[in-house]
Amino acid sequence: MLLAVVAAGPAAAVSVSDATAPDTVEVGSTVDVTYTVEDLYTNYNEWNLEGATELESVTWTVTTYDLSDSQLDKQQYNGQEFSHTLDKEGDVAMVEVRVQGTVPEWSNWSYEPAQSITLADFTESQSGGAENDLLTSTARPYTESSQAARTALDDATAAIQDAEDAGVDVTEATDRLDNARSAFNSGNFENAQDLAGDAQASAESAQQQSQRTSTLLMIGGVVVVLAILAGVGYWYLSNRETYDKLG
Repeated sequence: MLLAVVAAGPAAAVSVSDATAPDTVEVGSTVDVTYTVEDLYTNYNEWNLEGATELESVTWTVTTYDLSDSQLDKQQYNGQEFSHTLDKEGDVAMVEVRVQGTVPEWSNWSYEPAQSITLADFTESQSGGAENDLLTSTARPYTESSQAARTALDDATAAIQDAEDAGVDVTEATDRLDNARSAFNSGNFENAQDLAGDAQASAESAQQQSQRTSTLLMIGGVVVVLAILAGVGYWYLSNRETYDKLG
């Protein structure tokens, strides 16, 4: 029974780290990222390390090391996919995969969730056998104009949230923000930036108006209280009992 429970437990996984992978990449720029693959034989003594990417003009450099971190081999592959065989008998203990490529032109824009490009997708596979996903490394592609529009949308979203938290009606600002998001998703970044600016201005104006109204109401309340107190004081002075102590 114990053996059955152990067998049913989750299988150990090959470790792939992407500490150098960027969160954002500019369209047209060159990406250069190195991934480290360890714990190679937790599932199989021989298997294929496969990689794929959405980058263009791609070069993969696969470098293998033994247990003493001495380099054993280095191979290069061109194209958006590669496959490299790993064998425990070859004393390979660790692998570095360097991917170099260009961020392609982008048309599938999305503000939320943000558009995403696959820098590297790694798989552990056996010929005609099982296949395990190891790591999918992604980043947000951008252009100068798309980033300016996204920043404007972020600022407008924050302004609307602040106004809403203060109890202000932000219907108009929200409608403008929705239009700005639609423009962004269509790739019309200049229009998106303008609409986002309008949405932010609307939210801030509504909040300022609400604050002015609250201030005026507070001042009006103070004036009413002071008027009441003045009236009470006048009534008291006018109606208090007066008499001549000398009689």
